This record gives sequence, structure tokens and C-alpha cells, in this order.
Amino acid sequence: MPPKSLGNWFPNATVQKASQPTDSCSLLLFYHYCKPALSDAHKDKLTAFLHKATSELDLGGRIRVANEGLNSTISGTKVAVRGFEDRLQAWSPGVGGESGSSKPFSDCKQFKFIDDLPPDRAFKDVKIIPATELVFYGIQERDAPLANGGVHLEPKAYHEKMNQPGTVIVDVRNHYEAAIGRFDGQEILGGAKYIDPKMRKSTDFKSWLSDPNTKEQLRGKEYMDPKMRKSTDFMSWLSDPNTKEQLKGKEVLMYFSGGVRCKRANAVLMYCTGGVRCERASALLKTEMAEELKGVFQLDGGIEKYLQVGD
Repeated sequence: MPPKSLGNWFPNATVQKASQPTDSCSLLLFYHYCKPALSDAHKDKLTAFLHKATSELDLGGRIRVANEGLNSTISGTKVAVRGFEDRLQAWSPGVGGESGSSKPFSDCKQFKFIDDLPPDRAFKDVKIIPATELVFYGIQERDAPLANGGVHLEPKAYHEKMNQPGTVIVDVRNHYEAAIGRFDGQEILGGAKYIDPKMRKSTDFKSWLSDPNTKEQLRGKEYMDPKMRKSTDFMSWLSDPNTKEQLKGKEVLMYFSGGVRCKRANAVLMYCTGGVRCERASALLKTEMAEELKGVFQLDGGIEKYLQVGD
């Protein structure tokens, strides 16, 4: 049976029924950004490939396809989901493709498999959804280049870093996800301060980051703004007894928006469920605040990988 349209909300998206596994099912979760992005013609070829592969392998799931790549969760038998991985890595839009690589997914490193699940965990259909972004932030590549994103840390290294002082953790998931479970236990032991942007949707991140209060939180709890109109105001601010009281006994981290930074404030750790939401978010954070922070890091593979390693 040919795929059907999802209707007015997603006029170019399609849905097709998938057979249910009888014994157990496996999940394949992955995302991949093509560098450089696929042309419109190659995106169309990729979409056609996805229809064919998911149909032949009897897969269910949700696949978001954009010029910049794929963001997917797929279900099927253990053999079928691994067969899909093999086919995708071998896929090519054609000789001399504009993607810059004959096999744009051959270097994908974000495949995560979960096996031996009950058969009712399998998707009942497969939805292929054309999109402008893998995660809809409403941010253009030119405004937050992915090449400028945060440093990926493996779960063990991330765990060690979030227990260090002088760090903050930004939860890039939606607020209802953060309310269920989050990384905040380290605060009790003097580790990273947890920050929940309280987003209802990913597009809220940009406005949250542009808020001056957010920037103060990310710089560090002891951030001070002398509120100078001119450089000569600094001496009078520093000679104020209240200023000296605030600074007493503290290591002073100073930076100047137009000159050399003496020291930087916090390191920022970011995490989400599978890793993909951190990619553009960390790039935007670094674009706006890189010179004011010790560094920007993200949990490679997200919570899903962190929990698997913990097991």
C-alpha cells in the first residue's frame, strides 16, 4: 500500500502502516548532520530511499528529513534495524553529488540500538516528515554554525565535569521532561549549578538565551556589572566600600567586551535526551557568549547514552 499524506499540518509528510514484530522489537535512534548540507534534489532522493528501505524492511518510526540531515527513531526486528543502518551508510545520491561526499551518512556515529523490547513498543506506522531543521529552533546555519558547537564529552568525562565547581548545567529538553528527572544532585556536593530554561518548545531557547538574566546565570552567580558609562567610572566604583565588601575574599574574574579577557567565568554543560537538541543550541550559545565562558560542552549521545553506560 502506498504511503498517505499526513494532511494540512504536514502537507509533504507521509505515513505508512508497519507490521508488528511477534516476539520482541528493537529501536534504532540516531541523528546525523550532513556536511555540507544536501541539495534539494538530493534531499528528494534521500526521501525516496527512506520510503523504499522502511517498506522493504518492515520498519515503523518517525523520520525527520532535512537538507541538513536526518533525525530518527525507528523500530523493527533486531535484524531489520541493523539492516537499515547498513543501507543508510551505503546510500549515495549519485556520483559527484553536491553533498560533498558520495556517501553522506557513512561517517554517522550516533546510532544507538535498544534490543529485546516487548513487541508493543514498536511503532505501528512509519512517518517521514520533511523539515527545514532537524530540531526546529528557527535559527539559520549562518547565525549559529554547527562547526562552532560545544565540545562533545563521553558520559564518564561529562559526569566528572559536572561535579566540578565553576560549572553550570543547562537542560535543553522541554520543561515537562526536565520535571520528570534531571541532573541536579551534584549541586549539594558543590558541583554544577542546574539551570532549566523552562522551554515549552525548542524555539523558546533563543529568547531565553537573549535574556540578560540568563547571561548573568551562565557567567556565574557572583557576576557584577559596575554599570559604567565610561572607563573613568571604574575607579569610583572600585573605591566604593560596598564594592570592596562584595569583592572581599573572592577570586575576581574580569572580562571586557571590547578588549582582552583576563579570566572567564563558568564552563557550561548542556544535555538533552539523545544529543541532537544540543547541537544547534550549543552553537548559538558559543556564538553569543564564547569569550565570556570557560567553555561549552555537551553530553555525547544524550541521556540515552549516559544511562546505557551507567548500566
